[in-house]
Amino acid sequence: MAKVSVNLDDDLDSEDGARKLKELAAPLPSVSKAKTSALKDAPRVQFSFTNVPKPIKEAFAAEAKKRRITQKELLYECLRSGGIDIPANEEIDGRRR
Repeated sequence: MAKVSVNLDDDLDSEDGARKLKELAAPLPSVSKAKTSALKDAPRVQFSFTNVPKPIKEAFAAEAKKRRITQKELLYECLRSGGIDIPANEEIDGRRR
């Protein structure tokens, strides 16, 4: 039986060839996860309000404790109820990158 030789001209040492292979092997972008990934990987910044009356701060902390969630999660829930589109906490938690 004769041997078959196949030459695909794959030069894996070249920069261009490696780039093409990486592009072909890359997963297709997911539109549904694009926003979640952007929020999860976004840089973290300080977010606070100054001079909030103490009873309001205490009421906010008490409500978070009553719901057994963090104050940040309660803030997200308040923003969601106000109409701001924020994904679920699990999807944007920066610790799970």
